Amino acid sequence: MRFFKCTLVLILLLFVFTVVINAADKISVWLTGHPNEEMAIIKALTESEFTAQTGIAVEYNNLSWGDFENRFLMAAASGDAPDVCGSGSLFLPDLGVRGAMIDLTKMPNFKEVYARTYPGFYLSLQYKGLTFGIPYTASVSTLYQRDDILRNLGIQSLSSWDELKQVLPKLQANNTNFSLQWFLTETLYADVYMFMWQRGADDYNVDLTKSGYDTPECIAAFKEYTDLYTKYKIPKEIPVFQAFVNGDLAMVIQYPEFYQNLTYSAPQIAGKWSMTQVLGTKVGGQVNRISGAGGCALGIFTSSKKKNQSWEFIKWITAEKTQLAIANKIMTQIKGALFLPSNNGSVNKIPLPKEALETFSVALSTGTGFRYGLVAPKHRRRYLQMAAQKVILQGVDPEKAIREAAAEHNVEIKRKLVEYDRYIKKLLDEQKK
Repeated sequence: MRFFKCTLVLILLLFVFTVVINAADKISVWLTGHPNEEMAIIKALTESEFTAQTGIAVEYNNLSWGDFENRFLMAAASGDAPDVCGSGSLFLPDLGVRGAMIDLTKMPNFKEVYARTYPGFYLSLQYKGLTFGIPYTASVSTLYQRDDILRNLGIQSLSSWDELKQVLPKLQANNTNFSLQWFLTETLYADVYMFMWQRGADDYNVDLTKSGYDTPECIAAFKEYTDLYTKYKIPKEIPVFQAFVNGDLAMVIQYPEFYQNLTYSAPQIAGKWSMTQVLGTKVGGQVNRISGAGGCALGIFTSSKKKNQSWEFIKWITAEKTQLAIANKIMTQIKGALFLPSNNGSVNKIPLPKEALETFSVALSTGTGFRYGLVAPKHRRRYLQMAAQKVILQGVDPEKAIREAAAEHNVEIKRKLVEYDRYIKKLLDEQKK
C-alpha cells in the first residue's frame, strides 16, 4: 500500500513537472489578417522547424482586420495579453508609447535582426529612438500598365506625373484612363503621402511636434494630387481589375496582390501588361519615384513573462530561410496567393518572374512607411480625406483645405503631447539605463 502511494505521488509530481515545463516552453502569438490557408502553412512550419529546433511551442490566434485593435487594447488593459503581437505596423508604437510593448532595441542581436528589412519600414515602428516592432511581411505600391494600349497610341513608358498629365487627354480621347490606388476612400491618405514623400514632405516635422501639412512642399504635393481629379479628370471610382482588363484603364497603381490577380485571373491579357515603379516627381533634375512600402510587424508585450522565447520566435520568423519557406509554400500551395518577405535578402528568391522581382526589389528598397506620431492614424487619415473631398467634390481651394487639415492636426498633436508626456518620459528614462 505504501509503495502504491509513493508511486502515485511520483506520477502526480511528474505530471505537474511536465505541465510546468510545457507551459514555460509555450508562447502565445496573435497575428492579424491571414487567410486560414496561410495560417495553416505558418503553423505547420512553426511546429516542424521552430518548435523542433528550440523546444518552444507556439499557440497562434488569428485576428481579423476589423477588430484587431480592440482585441489587443482589451488584452493589454485586462493584463491577459499574448506574448507576441502581430499587426499593422503603426499600431505597435501606439501600444508602445502607452507602455504596453517593450523597446526591442535592448534585445540580444537587435542590430542584426533590424538590418534584415528595409530601413523605410521602421518609420512606422519607431518613436524617439524606441523600436516597438520588427516587420515580417512586406507590401509596396507599384504601377501596372497596359503596354498594348500605350503602344497603339504611340505613348512611350512614362516615369513622371508631368509626363502623365501630357498624355492624359490622349488616353481619355481614346476611352481609357489612369487611376490612383485609393480614390476618395478613407485610405486616400496613402495616395497623398506618395506625392508628399516625392517632394521631401511628410505629415510631421522632424521632431514630431508639429504638422507637416502646411509646409510649401506638402501644399504643392496636395495640389498636384487633387489636380489629377479636378483638372485632369481621372476617375473618382471604378472597378479597377475589370477596367484594367477591358482597357478602360491603361495605367493603375496597386499593391502586389494585383500582380497575381492579373496572372491567374486574366489570361486573356497575358503579355499585354507590365509592372514598374510608380510615377514620380522631378526634384533636382531627377525623378523621385518613392511609394508607400511596409508590412505587418511583430512586437512583444511588456506583460509577457517569456520575452526571451518571444524574441527567439521573432528572430526565427524574420530569418531569410524562414521567410523563403513561408513564401514558397504559400505561393505554390495556394493558387494566386503572394507572400512578399520583409527580409531584404529573400525577395529576389521567391517564385516570380525575374522582371517582377526586380521591380518589387527596387520599389521596396526606395519605399517608405508612414511615419508614426502620437496622433492616432485614423485621425490623420480623416484630416486628409476631408481635405481631399472638400477640394474634389466641393471645389474648395487646395491650399485652404490642406491648411485647415494642418490646423486640426496641430491641435491634436498638442493634446497628445500632454496626454503621453509621462509615458514617454518613463520610456526614455528606461532606454538610458
